[in-house]
Amino acid sequence: MTITDTLNDPRRPGILVGESVEMRADYLRPRLDLLRAQLEPGERLLAQGRAFEPYRDSYELSQLISGPGCAVVVTERRVLWVSRDDQRWVRILPFTVVRSYVELTQAHRYGLVLEHEGLERWQWVPAHRFLGWSWGDAEDLRPVRRSVLGFSRRDTAAAGAVRTQLQAAGVPAGAPRSLPKRQHGREVPYRVLRAQRHFGRQA
Repeated sequence: MTITDTLNDPRRPGILVGESVEMRADYLRPRLDLLRAQLEPGERLLAQGRAFEPYRDSYELSQLISGPGCAVVVTERRVLWVSRDDQRWVRILPFTVVRSYVELTQAHRYGLVLEHEGLERWQWVPAHRFLGWSWGDAEDLRPVRRSVLGFSRRDTAAAGAVRTQLQAAGVPAGAPRSLPKRQHGREVPYRVLRAQRHFGRQA
Protein backbone atom coordinates (compact mmCIF):
# COMPACT_ATOMS: atom_id res chain seq x y z
CA MET A 1 0.00 0.00 0.00
CA THR A 2 1.37 3.41 -0.90
CA ILE A 3 1.43 6.40 1.42
CA THR A 4 -1.42 7.92 -0.58
CA ASP A 5 -3.53 4.80 -0.01
CA THR A 6 -2.77 4.82 3.71
CA LEU A 7 -3.79 8.43 4.19
CA ASN A 8 -6.79 8.60 1.88
CA ASP A 9 -8.54 5.24 2.24
CA PRO A 10 -11.49 5.99 4.61
CA ARG A 11 -11.59 2.33 5.63
CA ARG A 12 -8.19 2.65 7.26
CA PRO A 13 -8.26 3.46 11.01
CA GLY A 14 -6.95 6.82 12.13
CA ILE A 15 -8.99 9.08 9.82
CA LEU A 16 -10.75 11.69 11.95
CA VAL A 17 -14.09 13.10 10.90
CA GLY A 18 -13.81 16.66 9.62
CA GLU A 19 -10.06 16.57 8.96
CA SER A 20 -8.58 17.71 5.67
CA VAL A 21 -6.99 14.54 4.31
CA GLU A 22 -5.00 16.46 1.72
CA MET A 23 -3.54 18.83 4.30
CA ARG A 24 -2.62 15.98 6.61
CA ALA A 25 -1.05 14.03 3.75
CA ASP A 26 1.05 17.04 2.76
CA TYR A 27 2.23 17.38 6.37
CA LEU A 28 2.97 13.69 6.94
CA ARG A 29 4.47 12.69 3.59
CA PRO A 30 7.92 14.36 3.97
CA ARG A 31 8.16 13.18 7.58
CA LEU A 32 7.29 9.62 6.62
CA ASP A 33 9.93 9.83 3.89
CA LEU A 34 12.42 10.95 6.54
CA LEU A 35 11.54 7.98 8.74
CA ARG A 36 11.62 5.42 5.96
CA ALA A 37 15.09 6.67 5.02
CA GLN A 38 16.25 5.47 8.46
CA LEU A 39 15.26 1.85 7.80
CA GLU A 40 18.03 -0.68 7.46
CA PRO A 41 18.37 -3.19 4.59
CA GLY A 42 15.92 -6.04 5.13
CA GLU A 43 13.91 -4.16 7.76
CA ARG A 44 10.22 -4.81 7.14
CA LEU A 45 7.68 -1.97 7.28
CA LEU A 46 4.57 -3.08 9.19
CA ALA A 47 2.59 0.15 9.55
CA GLN A 48 2.86 3.89 9.07
CA GLY A 49 0.64 6.83 9.82
CA ARG A 50 0.10 9.49 12.46
CA ALA A 51 0.72 9.54 16.19
CA PHE A 52 1.19 12.16 18.91
CA GLU A 53 3.79 12.74 21.60
CA PRO A 54 3.64 15.02 24.65
CA TYR A 55 5.19 18.45 24.37
CA ARG A 56 6.18 18.17 28.02
CA ASP A 57 5.63 15.55 30.75
CA SER A 58 1.83 15.42 30.56
CA TYR A 59 -0.45 12.44 29.97
CA GLU A 60 -3.61 14.42 29.20
CA LEU A 61 -4.70 12.60 26.04
CA SER A 62 -7.40 15.14 25.21
CA GLN A 63 -4.65 17.75 24.83
CA LEU A 64 -1.97 15.43 23.49
CA ILE A 65 -4.12 14.16 20.62
CA SER A 66 -4.67 17.38 18.72
CA GLY A 67 -3.05 19.29 15.89
CA PRO A 68 -1.05 17.66 13.09
CA GLY A 69 0.83 15.29 15.40
CA CYS A 70 3.85 13.35 14.18
CA ALA A 71 4.60 10.74 11.55
CA VAL A 72 5.16 7.21 12.85
CA VAL A 73 6.63 4.10 11.22
CA VAL A 74 6.59 0.62 12.78
CA THR A 75 8.85 -2.22 11.67
CA GLU A 76 9.42 -5.68 13.13
CA ARG A 77 12.44 -4.24 15.02
CA ARG A 78 11.45 -0.78 16.25
CA VAL A 79 9.10 2.18 16.18
CA LEU A 80 10.24 5.53 14.74
CA TRP A 81 8.47 8.86 14.90
CA VAL A 82 9.16 12.51 14.19
CA SER A 83 7.18 15.73 14.48
CA ARG A 84 9.62 18.03 12.68
CA ASP A 85 11.28 18.03 9.29
CA ASP A 86 14.64 17.64 11.01
CA GLN A 87 16.61 14.40 11.23
CA ARG A 88 17.92 15.30 14.69
CA TRP A 89 14.38 14.98 16.05
CA VAL A 90 13.74 11.48 14.74
CA ARG A 91 12.84 9.26 17.70
CA ILE A 92 13.96 5.63 17.37
CA LEU A 93 12.90 3.03 19.91
CA PRO A 94 13.98 -0.59 19.37
CA PHE A 95 11.55 -3.04 20.94
CA THR A 96 14.51 -4.88 22.50
CA VAL A 97 15.21 -1.96 24.87
CA VAL A 98 11.61 -1.61 26.12
CA ARG A 99 11.29 -2.96 29.66
CA SER A 100 7.53 -2.55 30.26
CA TYR A 101 4.53 -0.69 28.91
CA VAL A 102 1.06 0.46 29.90
CA GLU A 103 -1.96 1.16 27.71
CA LEU A 104 -3.95 4.33 28.41
CA THR A 105 -7.45 5.25 27.28
CA GLN A 106 -9.39 8.46 27.69
CA ALA A 107 -12.74 8.29 25.89
CA HIS A 108 -11.85 7.19 22.33
CA ARG A 109 -8.24 8.35 22.66
CA TYR A 110 -5.45 5.88 23.22
CA GLY A 111 -1.86 6.03 24.41
CA LEU A 112 1.15 3.84 25.15
CA VAL A 113 3.62 4.62 27.94
CA LEU A 114 6.86 2.74 27.27
CA GLU A 115 9.56 2.40 29.91
CA HIS A 116 12.93 1.62 28.33
CA GLU A 117 16.67 1.75 28.66
CA GLY A 118 18.25 5.20 28.65
CA LEU A 119 18.39 6.98 25.29
CA GLU A 120 19.44 10.51 24.36
CA ARG A 121 16.96 12.72 22.52
CA TRP A 122 16.54 16.34 21.63
CA GLN A 123 13.95 17.90 23.94
CA TRP A 124 12.16 21.22 24.28
CA VAL A 125 13.28 22.93 27.49
CA PRO A 126 12.65 26.38 28.94
CA ALA A 127 14.94 28.97 27.42
CA HIS A 128 15.01 31.05 30.61
CA ARG A 129 14.68 30.35 34.33
CA PHE A 130 14.50 32.75 37.25
CA LEU A 131 13.65 31.62 40.75
CA GLY A 132 10.48 29.54 40.31
CA TRP A 133 9.65 30.92 36.86
CA SER A 134 10.52 29.56 33.44
CA TRP A 135 9.64 30.74 29.95
CA GLY A 136 10.55 30.45 26.30
CA ASP A 137 11.67 27.40 24.32
CA ALA A 138 15.14 26.02 23.69
CA GLU A 139 16.54 22.69 22.45
CA ASP A 140 18.70 20.39 24.52
CA LEU A 141 19.99 16.82 24.14
CA ARG A 142 18.82 14.94 27.23
CA PRO A 143 18.61 11.33 28.48
CA VAL A 144 15.13 9.77 28.54
CA ARG A 145 13.84 6.48 29.92
CA ARG A 146 10.20 6.86 29.02
CA SER A 147 8.38 7.40 25.73
CA VAL A 148 4.71 8.22 25.26
CA LEU A 149 2.83 7.80 21.99
CA GLY A 150 -0.79 8.83 21.56
CA PHE A 151 -3.24 7.74 18.87
CA SER A 152 -6.70 8.85 17.86
CA ARG A 153 -8.03 5.36 18.64
CA ARG A 154 -6.76 2.03 19.88
CA ASP A 155 -7.37 0.32 16.54
CA THR A 156 -5.12 2.45 14.35
CA ALA A 157 -2.72 0.36 12.28
CA ALA A 158 0.38 1.84 13.92
CA ALA A 159 -0.91 1.35 17.47
CA GLY A 160 -1.80 -2.25 16.71
CA ALA A 161 1.60 -2.93 15.15
CA VAL A 162 3.44 -1.51 18.18
CA ARG A 163 1.39 -3.69 20.57
CA THR A 164 1.94 -6.78 18.44
CA GLN A 165 5.71 -6.30 18.37
CA LEU A 166 5.89 -5.60 22.09
CA GLN A 167 4.01 -8.81 22.76
CA ALA A 168 6.22 -10.74 20.32
CA ALA A 169 9.29 -9.44 22.16
CA GLY A 170 7.85 -10.62 25.48
CA VAL A 171 7.72 -7.11 26.98
CA PRO A 172 5.71 -7.13 30.25
CA ALA A 173 2.47 -5.14 30.14
CA GLY A 174 1.06 -3.27 33.11
CA ALA A 175 -2.64 -3.14 33.84
CA PRO A 176 -4.45 -0.93 31.28
CA ARG A 177 -5.49 2.43 32.71
CA SER A 178 -8.56 4.47 31.93
CA LEU A 179 -7.91 8.15 32.56
CA PRO A 180 -10.64 10.45 33.85
CA LYS A 181 -12.09 13.03 31.54
CA ARG A 182 -10.16 16.26 31.63
CA GLN A 183 -11.48 18.92 33.96
CA HIS A 184 -11.18 22.52 32.85
CA GLY A 185 -7.74 23.86 33.68
CA ARG A 186 -6.47 20.54 35.01
CA GLU A 187 -4.29 17.81 33.53
CA VAL A 188 -3.66 14.19 34.44
CA PRO A 189 -0.50 14.25 36.57
CA TYR A 190 2.21 11.62 36.40
CA ARG A 191 1.29 10.29 39.85
CA VAL A 192 -1.72 8.62 38.20
CA LEU A 193 0.82 6.41 36.40
CA ARG A 194 3.71 6.23 38.84
CA ALA A 195 2.88 2.65 39.86
CA GLN A 196 3.92 1.67 36.33
CA ARG A 197 7.51 2.60 37.18
CA HIS A 198 7.67 -0.38 39.54
CA PHE A 199 5.87 -2.81 37.26
CA GLY A 200 9.00 -4.42 35.89
CA ARG A 201 10.21 -5.34 39.38
CA GLN A 202 6.85 -6.82 40.34
CA ALA A 203 6.48 -9.01 37.27
